[in-house]
Amino acid sequence: MALAPILRRTLVPAVLLAAMGAAGFTLYRYVADRVTPGEQPDGTFLVTTDQRLTPFGLVQRIEGARPKDLALSPDGSVVAVMCTGRVAFFDADGKPRGEVRLRTGALGISWNQDGSSIWVSGDQGQLTLVRREGDRWAIAGTFKPEQPTDLQTIKGGNPQPTGLAAGSTPTQMWVALGRRNAVLRYDLSGIGSSGTEQLRETIATQAAPYAVASDGSGGYAVANRGGRLAGSNEPGADSAGTLVAIDSGTDAASRGSVTLFGPQYANPIHVETGRQPSGMAYSPNKELLAVADSDGDTVTLIDPRAGKKLATVGLRPPIEPTFGHEPTGVAFSDDGQTLFVSCGGINALAVLQRENNVWKLAGQIPTAWYPIAVRQKAGKLYVACSKGFGNRLKGKTTRFGVHDNVGAFQVVDVADALAKLPALSAQVASNSRWGEEQPARRNQPPAVIPERVGEPSVFKHVVYIIKENHTYDVDFGDIKEGNGDPSICIFGEDVTPNAHALARQFVLLDNVYTSGTNSADGHQWTSTAIANAYTEQNYSANTRSYPYDGGDPLAFSPNGFLWTAATANRIPVRVYGEFVDRPLVRDPATGKAPTWTQLWTDYKAGGSKYEIRAVTSQAALRKVLHPNYIGFPSIVSDQWRADQFLKDFRSWVNGGEMPALSILLLPNNHTNGTSAGMPTPRAMTADNDLALGRIVEAITNSKFWKDTLILVIEDDSQLGPDHVDGHRTVAQGISPYTRRGAVVSEFYNHTSFIRTMGLVLGFPALTRFDRVATPLRACFVDKPNLAPFKSIPNRVPLDEMNPPANSLTGEARRLAELSSKMDWGDVDVADADVVARAAWQSVRPKERFPAEKFHPNKDD
Repeated sequence: MALAPILRRTLVPAVLLAAMGAAGFTLYRYVADRVTPGEQPDGTFLVTTDQRLTPFGLVQRIEGARPKDLALSPDGSVVAVMCTGRVAFFDADGKPRGEVRLRTGALGISWNQDGSSIWVSGDQGQLTLVRREGDRWAIAGTFKPEQPTDLQTIKGGNPQPTGLAAGSTPTQMWVALGRRNAVLRYDLSGIGSSGTEQLRETIATQAAPYAVASDGSGGYAVANRGGRLAGSNEPGADSAGTLVAIDSGTDAASRGSVTLFGPQYANPIHVETGRQPSGMAYSPNKELLAVADSDGDTVTLIDPRAGKKLATVGLRPPIEPTFGHEPTGVAFSDDGQTLFVSCGGINALAVLQRENNVWKLAGQIPTAWYPIAVRQKAGKLYVACSKGFGNRLKGKTTRFGVHDNVGAFQVVDVADALAKLPALSAQVASNSRWGEEQPARRNQPPAVIPERVGEPSVFKHVVYIIKENHTYDVDFGDIKEGNGDPSICIFGEDVTPNAHALARQFVLLDNVYTSGTNSADGHQWTSTAIANAYTEQNYSANTRSYPYDGGDPLAFSPNGFLWTAATANRIPVRVYGEFVDRPLVRDPATGKAPTWTQLWTDYKAGGSKYEIRAVTSQAALRKVLHPNYIGFPSIVSDQWRADQFLKDFRSWVNGGEMPALSILLLPNNHTNGTSAGMPTPRAMTADNDLALGRIVEAITNSKFWKDTLILVIEDDSQLGPDHVDGHRTVAQGISPYTRRGAVVSEFYNHTSFIRTMGLVLGFPALTRFDRVATPLRACFVDKPNLAPFKSIPNRVPLDEMNPPANSLTGEARRLAELSSKMDWGDVDVADADVVARAAWQSVRPKERFPAEKFHPNKDD
């Protein structure tokens, strides 16, 4: 099956739509079959990872939440689905049977032995007991487990309860503590009464225990996402206080393991698995333990009685051979001859069947978006799909903000699915556009965007600029030629004149989407073309880390980053600010961090008083990182960041060699809400806009312009509303070969940009997502136009400051007080709802915030 574009495209040449801007540039429209996320005319669903959904079987929507885990009652009559912010209950036929609201963690839900109640792991270090009371479910009590001192090598903080499994009595429960590298058995008979909780047993595991499985006969297994800890002579990196073994070429966690324990073992046994083991299941006869290796795209089969690994079974078919299937859970059929694997990356259940004691991939069954857990009972599969149907939250008014999650619960009849497996497998392949990648051809003339990796391009340099959090309408809603809504535009041309001028003079992209939802997964998508299963599992429960800037090897794709791919392919690369997880900004005289005003005053005076250094925990990144250019915190102006890059750029112009790939983070359009002592949201966005304009001006007026491609995109789109979709974002493609004055409405996302870079520079796809992504070909022509860009001075003073909260009244004061109380030392720690509302109120103080077009995740 060859790779093929989804969309038909028709170019309408020389059709003048409008004159735009003082420079008199004209806008031409490149007509495409505009496709936007959501339900399509053929009944399929399109999601922002550019995949179609055709879930098989009965599917129930779970409005406003993402499923994380599920558990079947001992008698199989009730399915409890753990979601963000709630547990939803269904009967065995998939009918809703109520829900209970509570704070939940990454995963961890288990019925007690007699099925009278369930336990749920929470994001604040707690376990919650839920019991049925008549026709409803209710919280009966909470408990915070902790590891005893003798094993507590990682002290303090949230221990991160994760996987749960019922003990040998109705009141006993095993609890994995992800940040303590242990699993504990508690007698919890005191919950909800006058009794007390008692610790009965502690088992030391390996790094980052998550899922727990029971064989029903006293044997247990714990999946350790980080595996055996790094030894003294091995490369390792910190993950929440644990030294995790890593691949020195990519900085990603390099192994996983399962800890087996119970009365049948003299001591706990650690069995090595593939990378980042996730869900597990025992076979009906207890002779096999199947483990989903989420970063290996494999299933590890273990003999639990002997405590040894038997086999590793691959999940990638020949026409989809690249990393990104992301197995998250496993379930055996009743006879133990078939294994079903939930694969979040391909929106499907992989089907493995045993033939002559050899397990082989037989096909796939389509699911909703990102199946994250699966169970099987009496011929029925129960599947929890984390992202479900995307972001079209139904209610009095349909909302489609980036966090308006619509999860899904799916029930599949096993016999029906297996009878239709060939057709269902073909549907899965079509939904994600599987196909073989063709090798490069010899003697091809240079193309703007080559057809195949390894074929020559007219471009020799790519400058990739990552910004923060804006939707399309927030910035470009005022551009009438695009698909914008001016009523919700808050950073229009008066604030972002350079971005607007670039859209006019080069190309306006009005149908580009972020693949993720926030900076934790957004920066993974922008730099690695995937958010791995660990990142997805921890959505809205980032207890271990919030890895927007690196700092957690468990969050990194095993295939590495753009910079590691470039290095591996001998492509010169330089990184500015991205994944700098230990930035240093201080006054050497006092050792303290300066204020924004102090830094700005010093910057205008020449910038010599304060120390600014870029430090990262990632060894592979350190080799190509600019030593002073930092991302966050935003007390540093984007003008300073632009200066660091332009200093290097001038050295290249003056005889040096420009790297083939430059990656820049320009973060200040994130804003600091209306915090006193910081610039206003529009001033910070104007700062960001001017930095972009200055960088583009320098490049377009240089000797490198003739063969340079500049790509610009936001990491996520949390800041503000959008009338099309909360994932729709601002993006730009700037080059001499850009189709000037055009509106391009083809569907693109983060992976489209990464695929374009790979084709231009000649490095292979990082994941299955960019391998099949639509490149930005519609944005370019064959004949270059070398006219340079002239940056436009800021129209908003960059030092326009937020007023003190006590000088304000009403909603403005409330938002200012909330902004000032929040932690701005790190990206996205602040409440996204407050940030967006504060930005809106500061620009449109007399207008109602359009809540129906925006709904953030308050748990982030």
